[in-house]
Amino acid sequence: MTRKPWLTAAALAVLAATAAQAHDANRPSALVVSGRVIDGSGAAPIVGGRVVAADGVITCVGRAADCPTPPGAAVIDAGDGSIIPGLIDLHVHPRPHYYGWFLASGVTTVRSANTTTEMARALNDLPAPHARLVWAGPMVDGENSIIKRFYPEATPDAPSPARAADGPSLEGIELLIAATPAQAVAAVDALAAEGADWVKLYEQTPPGAFAAAVRRAKDLGLPTMADLGMASTRGLSGAEVDLLQAAALGLDSLEHASGAALAYRRLGGDLEAESLDPALIDQMARALLAADTALIPTLSVLHFTAETQSPDPVLTDLPLGDAAGTVRDGLDQQWRGVHQHFHADAESNRKARQDARVGAAVALRLAQLGGRIGAGSDTPAGAYNLPGGGLHLEMELMTRAGLSPLQALSAATGTAADILKRDDIGRIAVGRRADLLIVEGDPSRDIRDTRRLRHIVLDGRAYAPDALKRQAITDGEARLAALLAEEGD
Repeated sequence: MTRKPWLTAAALAVLAATAAQAHDANRPSALVVSGRVIDGSGAAPIVGGRVVAADGVITCVGRAADCPTPPGAAVIDAGDGSIIPGLIDLHVHPRPHYYGWFLASGVTTVRSANTTTEMARALNDLPAPHARLVWAGPMVDGENSIIKRFYPEATPDAPSPARAADGPSLEGIELLIAATPAQAVAAVDALAAEGADWVKLYEQTPPGAFAAAVRRAKDLGLPTMADLGMASTRGLSGAEVDLLQAAALGLDSLEHASGAALAYRRLGGDLEAESLDPALIDQMARALLAADTALIPTLSVLHFTAETQSPDPVLTDLPLGDAAGTVRDGLDQQWRGVHQHFHADAESNRKARQDARVGAAVALRLAQLGGRIGAGSDTPAGAYNLPGGGLHLEMELMTRAGLSPLQALSAATGTAADILKRDDIGRIAVGRRADLLIVEGDPSRDIRDTRRLRHIVLDGRAYAPDALKRQAITDGEARLAALLAEEGD
């Protein structure tokens, strides 16, 4: 049977009613939050600040004396805590049964990096409240794509889900094959017709097709992202385009710092050397800067492969990391299976460390040069990469790489919004959506304070993290159970 990650109509109706009650429980049209304001721009915090929102939009930000409280407004005092923008995860692979984990962890917007039109509809149709979705459609790759092995060959009765664009509709397509420039243009046209927000290019797209796709996307006003060759995934021998080539072509967003190890090697660098060549790292960072290509290093997806410590203390310190139940158990099985079969040997550890080291070095140098660094987790890909919580770990890993806490926070808020070309989210500023987190402590000093959630505000409505957590677990368990039952049929 065709896999459908949703529930029966009756079960969905119950979940929708429960979610609607939670969503409507906080009705005031105005909200006032007072405390330390960290606005997501990278600027120093406003101590004794205040944020006022009406009908889900921020109307005043500044000192408390300059932002009076409207009559009848809901009021939250952050005390010694902080007010920060809702977080944006720039690289995820969401499914309905764990989508609720994002908002419950303080992630108010996600960019789905490889999404069928069917999945985009399923996610957008989930009962409110849930994280805002920005999506790239089915990814574009070459005829030799490693991903093709996961899909059946075409038969007279059923076309393969991995094929070239054969019309404006992408129904039934999960991988777009573009072996030629003409096929690349057709793929981008089909993605634009379906309303995709981004075009994602993959590692074995031939250079000519890659260039044609980027050009066509720019003509249509669609931004492009790419996942290029990495030592720890399919290796570097089969990859086509490296970081320098992608930047020269005008790529908007480079994922996983992919193509960096390939470019480093092509430049004559030795990935096995004790230390990296700073001149080569600088050359790659400057190429990204000159092209205004954003770098999404996703250090968290490599973390538990490059490192050998137990994941349990790390996971339990993250939002929902201690959550029990079917969803977490299912992800544990996935993570442990991936780790056991692909990432537990010394060779895999070595390759992951290579990618993580090069990615962190390029990210730090690009940040020093004033380039754009965005935070993405690639969750739940990679061993123990927790939906929602993975972004908090990503920001911590950015600070370990040398970024300041304010830079890491901006990577998941203001800079992330800039990368998405969105001027309505990501910063605490007048005219932007009131997506806010009230947290304990001061993330401008210790980025780990982002995970100490007290209130989560989406579109001006405040929610208790524990309530969202319970809803996410209950909903996720029901959806996953229904999905497994259907697969069993």
